Amino acid sequence: MSLSSATGPGGRIYDLGYQRYGGPRLGRRAAATALFTQSLRTAFGIGRGGRAKIAPFALAGLAILPAILAVGIAALATQAGAGNVLDEASPVRYETYHGLTVTLLILFCAAQAPELFGRDQRYGVLSLYFSRAITRSDYAVARVAGLMAALLVVDLTPQVILFVGRVLVAADPITGLQNEIPNVPLFTAQALLTALLLGGLSSLIAAWTPRRAYATAGIIAAAIIPPVVVAIVDSMEVGDLASYLVLLSPGDVLDGANSWIFGALSQNPVIVRSDVPGPAYVAAALVGAAVMLALTVRRYQRVGA
Repeated sequence: MSLSSATGPGGRIYDLGYQRYGGPRLGRRAAATALFTQSLRTAFGIGRGGRAKIAPFALAGLAILPAILAVGIAALATQAGAGNVLDEASPVRYETYHGLTVTLLILFCAAQAPELFGRDQRYGVLSLYFSRAITRSDYAVARVAGLMAALLVVDLTPQVILFVGRVLVAADPITGLQNEIPNVPLFTAQALLTALLLGGLSSLIAAWTPRRAYATAGIIAAAIIPPVVVAIVDSMEVGDLASYLVLLSPGDVLDGANSWIFGALSQNPVIVRSDVPGPAYVAAALVGAAVMLALTVRRYQRVGA
């Protein structure tokens, strides 16, 4: 560092020797990947203070708890010789786990989606992202994908615990593995649909509502109100209207998709009354997630930086 004296009043001028960056420039793809990774970490409060980790890890822990309890009880029952009887009567199974965790997943979205989509808008830092290789569409897709990946982790982890536990507590682990393997694509598909639809819905609301309180309330309302409307319309016996409305209710769509995936449509009274084919729920979830992603991308193409 060189030092030169000023000829007039005003002190000295320091030449700090600033230089242009000469390293590799990884480009747009690396920037989008880094933003996706950062979004996934932010969804769990990683890299932030301890208070930011309370909600996501508490909700994830509550989602995992039934699986741990079910595995522990199954192990004790197996040792007592009543494993098969208890397994058939247990309310914690692959096909019923969605009903146990969907409320927790909605709360996870309500707590974390505003953090991912609202902070950058409130603090006016979007221009810093858009001034580099990343585009507005890249930003939106990376944020949505990060939230969806976090939801997939929360939804899939208890199912994996249940799968591993059921294999280990079986009298013959090899036979138990053969019996449980067919369930893997089923609960994986269910978790993917849940992550796509809830992640897309909460991302859209949070992106269009930068205020955290409003976004949180909007996400909870969007998950709670449609099933109530469907139930009211169904009770009024207005013909085929309820059949169409059920495909606009995220909660009912996920329930129907879960029931169809596990072959339990006849056990869901709402689904039975609506008389909608099982594949329609899966299609509605996929189309809904795609539409919500497109609307979120449109939001960031129009929002001021």
